[in-house]
Amino acid sequence: MKDDTLICFLGPLGTSDHRAIELFSDIGVYVPLPMASISEIVQTVNYTPGCLGVVPLENSTDGELTTISDKLIFEATDIRIQQECVLAEVICAYGLADLSVATTVISHPQILDLCSRFIKERGLSTRHATSTTEACRLVAREKDVTLIALAPPAVGQKMGLSAFDDTVLDVPEIRTRYVLIGQGVAPATGFDKSVFVVTPAFDAAGALSDVLSSFTKFSVNMLSILSRPLQTKIGLHSFYITCEGHVNDTPILYAVESLLERGHSVKHLGSFPRWKGAEVTAPFANLPLGSIDPEDLNTKSVRELLGV
Repeated sequence: MKDDTLICFLGPLGTSDHRAIELFSDIGVYVPLPMASISEIVQTVNYTPGCLGVVPLENSTDGELTTISDKLIFEATDIRIQQECVLAEVICAYGLADLSVATTVISHPQILDLCSRFIKERGLSTRHATSTTEACRLVAREKDVTLIALAPPAVGQKMGLSAFDDTVLDVPEIRTRYVLIGQGVAPATGFDKSVFVVTPAFDAAGALSDVLSSFTKFSVNMLSILSRPLQTKIGLHSFYITCEGHVNDTPILYAVESLLERGHSVKHLGSFPRWKGAEVTAPFANLPLGSIDPEDLNTKSVRELLGV
């Protein structure tokens, strides 16, 4: 990567999106460029060769962020995913005095929602901020001892605030999967995954099965699949498919060729190194409540198990 490479991210400086940049490999020296919206990032990268961008695609509380992936799928022609990383963070309460005098808490709306137990137990009123960085900045600037901010340690410590409580989250931690986007296809590493968007040639029973058969025929292991309904035709969906391997691997090339021969449309959204750290998972240690186990068939019929 060139030393003068621009990397766009959702600003201001110091946000989680900004901190995620350091998790990508071989970043080197770069110029951080805060932007006001994801759309601005996507369009800048799409029309500026050599420019990179960082966008979140998934987190442990909301799952896939489809509003963002849609922008990459439907609003960009030349963007490819270059890398991925997972940022794991805890949230702490920061302020200027003892927590016992706090009456109001300020943070990003999503963080406030994830700390609802802490807020409710202490009877705190809430204020919204555009980011955790802004929340900490407001606490430091207003010098109000009754105001506390909820933010990651990297933010609160930078603002010189005192940490009062590191158990404010309703979940153990927040994990967010970020991707580095740019133009061109990243080179193969031998431990890659690829993302394709496939729009079936027809809208009928068996459309998804027909799409998946091209991958299974050439032993391409699929990691995930999502569907997005399209406005162009009622019932028509595009399938967002992530699979193991690089687009230059022979099995994947054969699978794409098979999809095209079957009349399906294919968009390659990137081939990139798989993240080797902790993955984004649901914040629950148990199986979905009310799940039916295979052993249950020994005592009840499927109809009884389903409650119908």
